[in-house]
Amino acid sequence: MKLLYYISIRLYALAIRFVSLWNPKAKQWIEGRKNWQTKLNSALANKKNIHWFHCASLGEFEQARPLIEKIKKEVSSASILVTFFSPSGYRSQKNYELADYVCYLPLDTNSNARKFISELDLAKVYFVKYEVWPCFFQALKNKNIPFYLISATFRESQIYFKPTGKWFKNILSLATSIFVQDEASKAVLDSHNVEGFVVGDTRYDRVFATSQKAIKNPVVDEFCRSKFTLLAGSCWEKEEEIISEAFYGLSHSFKIVFAPHDISEKHIKGIVNLFQNDTEIIRYSEVKEGVNLRDFDVLILDNIGLLSNAYQYGSAAFVGGGFTNALHNILEPATFGLPVFFGNNHQKFPEANDMKLNGAGIVVDELIDFQNQLNAMIENSVELVNQQSKNKEFVESRIGATELIFSYTIRS
Repeated sequence: MKLLYYISIRLYALAIRFVSLWNPKAKQWIEGRKNWQTKLNSALANKKNIHWFHCASLGEFEQARPLIEKIKKEVSSASILVTFFSPSGYRSQKNYELADYVCYLPLDTNSNARKFISELDLAKVYFVKYEVWPCFFQALKNKNIPFYLISATFRESQIYFKPTGKWFKNILSLATSIFVQDEASKAVLDSHNVEGFVVGDTRYDRVFATSQKAIKNPVVDEFCRSKFTLLAGSCWEKEEEIISEAFYGLSHSFKIVFAPHDISEKHIKGIVNLFQNDTEIIRYSEVKEGVNLRDFDVLILDNIGLLSNAYQYGSAAFVGGGFTNALHNILEPATFGLPVFFGNNHQKFPEANDMKLNGAGIVVDELIDFQNQLNAMIENSVELVNQQSKNKEFVESRIGATELIFSYTIRS
């Protein structure tokens, strides 16, 4: 398995180089890693007590962020290094104000791992959720540098726990400590003699903190004031189609704010084409002074960075990715008390099942389910308020993971 992993890493690099000939994201992946060692050493040559956080992409960064902020606040001597695997994560946070340096993680080879850590004064290293990199783990272990897996989740079906995955399980066991989100993940680790600590998910801390200092948005506020408004957050085609069909199928009318994951012109036009000509639609970028937003049925947020603050004005949310087991952040709307709809393929996301059991996370199997649930919600304001209270309590009862991890890794 070890040899197979090394071969697969090399093949992956070759495949990325080939695809980069026509794929912009793959090209960014290649270009961003050029001369990485020189850039890294130059940026951090004089930095001491470095706390390094590695995130696959933006979602994992949001889990790392509360701990980064805690360390910067409590440890005055700390320097922060943030690395990403994907271009989307790197591009969005390359100028992150609390980081001393943000860069791509080079390919996971023994040579790269040794070079990466050899010149740095690393104090602690944090890999977020699923980020297990065998060569980097082994190099850190060899150097006796403490490293942790945080906000992790585990399932029996993962490679670590298969008969052929013993080598991967041994790599996982190299971590100084593994902090998991839930008891189910700990049970999986326990059954394979790997130690884990249940501390929860740092995203609860992040979304709660965000809700306490939410930025006002007069445009979204005015649009939502006049009627029940559904926010379609990080939505994809499947959610958009269901929502648009429900718009014409419900006995009660409602308004929609679309915040699509893809804000390309092609995708925005695709949303517009789902609606009939007499439906009043406006893009956020088209709003001008004097426009009466209460006259519009659909608002499309065609700018990045507006969604998390927009949730404060909604009545309910439908979050994208739940039909493909790539569910986006359902905690952001929940922290504002919004009942949250999401698709029925979400096995990798324990918060989805927890929210469902809590009563304010609503799984959508098909259009008729969504229509009935949404119609009842619009019709019964008392039940809506009850569901909103459930979700606020759901989030607030789960904050605290950041403090626990900080206490384990810094104070102990």
